[in-house]
Amino acid sequence: MLKYAILSVSLITVMAGAIIAPAIGSIAVAFPDASGFQINLLTSLHAAFMIPFAFVSGFLCRYFSKKAILLFSLVLYLVAGVGGGFAPNMFILLCTRALLGISVGLMMPLSTTLVSDNYDGEKRTGMMGMVSAATNLGAIIAIMIAGVLATISWNATFYVYGIGAIVMIFVVAYLPRKAPVRSKTKSGKQAAIPKAKLATYAIMMFLLFVVFYSIPSNMALYLQENDITNTILTGIIIAACSLGGFLGGMTLARFQRKLKIAYVPVQVMLMGIGFAMIVFTPSMILVGMGVFILGFGYGSLVPVIFDGVSNLASGAQAMIAWQ
Repeated sequence: MLKYAILSVSLITVMAGAIIAPAIGSIAVAFPDASGFQINLLTSLHAAFMIPFAFVSGFLCRYFSKKAILLFSLVLYLVAGVGGGFAPNMFILLCTRALLGISVGLMMPLSTTLVSDNYDGEKRTGMMGMVSAATNLGAIIAIMIAGVLATISWNATFYVYGIGAIVMIFVVAYLPRKAPVRSKTKSGKQAAIPKAKLATYAIMMFLLFVVFYSIPSNMALYLQENDITNTILTGIIIAACSLGGFLGGMTLARFQRKLKIAYVPVQVMLMGIGFAMIVFTPSMILVGMGVFILGFGYGSLVPVIFDGVSNLASGAQAMIAWQ
């Protein structure tokens, strides 16, 4: 059941920003005084807080167990996520998005390093793929439910964050509490991490995040500008990205064995094709296909980067290294 506890955490990370995407148009109507910039912040502000608090997560792991940090971040996730539906004004709503980013920032590195702590070799690579698949599966389920709830009211979409309560049960029941670990060499000094390779992985991860998070933050507004206001359709198109990511993660081990050194270039090329389809095609069907292809490439590459970073760093270092 440890496997399912780890995967349950992965379920709610990526979906954090995507859940409200189908309701962006409705939120803009509900808060007519809000600027376009503020509306865009609703799907991107949390990411700005995720980055620094991912580093904080690595620091905290030196002094607290990963289970304790996870439970704290899950409580914050529930309060900030569901609480957004009760926000009386745009300022409070943006504050809840910032708190949500803090919770996900603390949580996201743990979903990866827990794999490094408990799996090795091909099993670790396969588990990394399953983590990627789980993150996207969670986004698919959440976005589809949110798209339906958005037809009721914009507030209702925030109730999807209640899924965090189920994850908390899994963490409490099945994740063992381990003492904080500091990674050191036999001489007692902290092991060095190859900085050049780590920088390469960091740049790749940054570029992937820029591309991936541009979908939920812009697609709803793009469709609204083209007079497509159906929130369910918006949810389906955005969910296509996560569906692609889910399949990319599930098929990672198989395609990596077949393509070998060509695996990464092929996935990068697929992402380029997907992005071109989104930008240059007028058909919503082709846009949806482009979003799917883009998500497939993303879901295929992210676990490869995580696995590579895990090979460079071990123990407590991995918490900071992959960020």
